[in-house]
Amino acid sequence: MYVSRTVLSDAHDDGIWSVAWSPNSQIVTGSCDEMVKTFTMPEAELLPRNQLKGHQLGVVSVSVSTEGNTACSSALDSHIRLWDLDRGIELCDIDAGPVEAWTVSMSPDGRLVASGSQGGNINLWSTETGEKQQTLATNGKFLMSVAFSPDGSKVACGSADGAVTVFDVNTHKLLHKLEGHALSVRALAFSKDSTTLFSGSDDAHINMFDVNAGALVTSLEGHAAWVLGLASAPDDSHIVSCSSDHSVKVWDVASRACVQTFSEAHTDQAWGVAFDPHGGRFCSVGDDKTIRIYEAAGGS
Repeated sequence: MYVSRTVLSDAHDDGIWSVAWSPNSQIVTGSCDEMVKTFTMPEAELLPRNQLKGHQLGVVSVSVSTEGNTACSSALDSHIRLWDLDRGIELCDIDAGPVEAWTVSMSPDGRLVASGSQGGNINLWSTETGEKQQTLATNGKFLMSVAFSPDGSKVACGSADGAVTVFDVNTHKLLHKLEGHALSVRALAFSKDSTTLFSGSDDAHINMFDVNAGALVTSLEGHAAWVLGLASAPDDSHIVSCSSDHSVKVWDVASRACVQTFSEAHTDQAWGVAFDPHGGRFCSVGDDKTIRIYEAAGGS
């Protein structure tokens, strides 16, 4: 069980739409205020570290690499920006072009950024050169979510028509077209062992897929509105979800059941959740400009 211990109000000047927790212990947030910010939590208090400026419109998505020193962000300005988290500086600005970079995910090794486009494509970008390496066509609609598997072998996307598509990163081949949602898929999260994919949809359901078999395992019900964010625990024991119903839920993967609900975690839509890679806690963000930290009961 988790306890909500730390809250930072007005962390941004506008709603916070995305969050990632870096292995170097920085929480990275993206907001409608056009800012990417980072925070640290050396004790029981969240402390601002860096304000990363450059985007000209609201920041839709942020992601971090497994090594933890690099982050990427995408915004409504159609730019992808790469950031050095240690130095708090911009490394690269990729002009992806109109509607080509709604959402982003950084590969575990930090060499690629995958962006989901409004045309239904996954674009793969080199973080070294800023050049587009490959376009993976889903032949579907607006991609609203994208995620690399933790082992780096696969990339998945969720679209506005409810489809979830999985590609092989090395061969660029389509592996699976997964069905089960009736509405837009706004959130994706792989298990840390890369064998399970969770998807969250506007139909208020979370689907659990066997990645190797390409099969739906179960559908989790409990949210009263759109599921906007998902994250998997480092030990794969739990996932957390957040919703436009303002709530944050903790789910036990083995029993496939909701074991805890923070019903009013936020006073507005809750847009993102992220686990501390080192375990024991997670965070949530929302339109109320707030970052909330949850720690395992008994933690400091």
